[in-house]
Parts: sequence; structure tokens; C-alpha cells
Amino acid sequence: MIILNVFFDVTLEHETKFLKLLKHMVVESIKEDGCSLYQLWLNAHDPYSYVLVEHRETQDHLAAHGETPHWFDFNDTVNGYLKSDYEEHHYNEIPR
Repeated sequence: MIILNVFFDVTLEHETKFLKLLKHMVVESIKEDGCSLYQLWLNAHDPYSYVLVEHRETQDHLAAHGETPHWFDFNDTVNGYLKSDYEEHHYNEIPR
């Protein structure tokens, strides 16, 4: 399994547009083959800080996600709503 945590610091004036874009990403991405979780979370201590948590079965599933129209729309748009570019962390499961 591959887990991604994607961090966003949203500007106050673009929060509504950001949430609309991310809600669309969640709805479309969770439909994809190999995606078991795709959920946006709000930082409990900062009302403009968000994290997107994503679980993919394999690297191939993640690569396929990066070829979808909703990902291209997201990637072309989201940084314009942020204080700085989003930060993406990838994690691989350690077998027991």
C-alpha cells in the first residue's frame, strides 16, 4: 500500500474555491481502481491548513491517478489558492 499526505496552506480569499476543487477531487478519486481512501482533513489548530490523505494499492494505481482529467485540473489550479505550493509526502507500507 502507498499512502500520500498532501499538505495545503490556503489563503483566506481562496478558501471557497479550494474547497470546491478538493471536494470534486475526493468524489472523483475515490471512484478510481486501487483507491481505498481519499479524504480531506482540516487542521484542528489552523483553520486554513488542510491535509489530503490518500491510500493506493500500488504505484501503478497512483500513476493512473496522475493521468486523470480531475488530477490535471487540480494540479493546474490548486497552487493559485495557496500561500505556498502544496507539499506531498509518500509513504510505503513496511511488511510485518
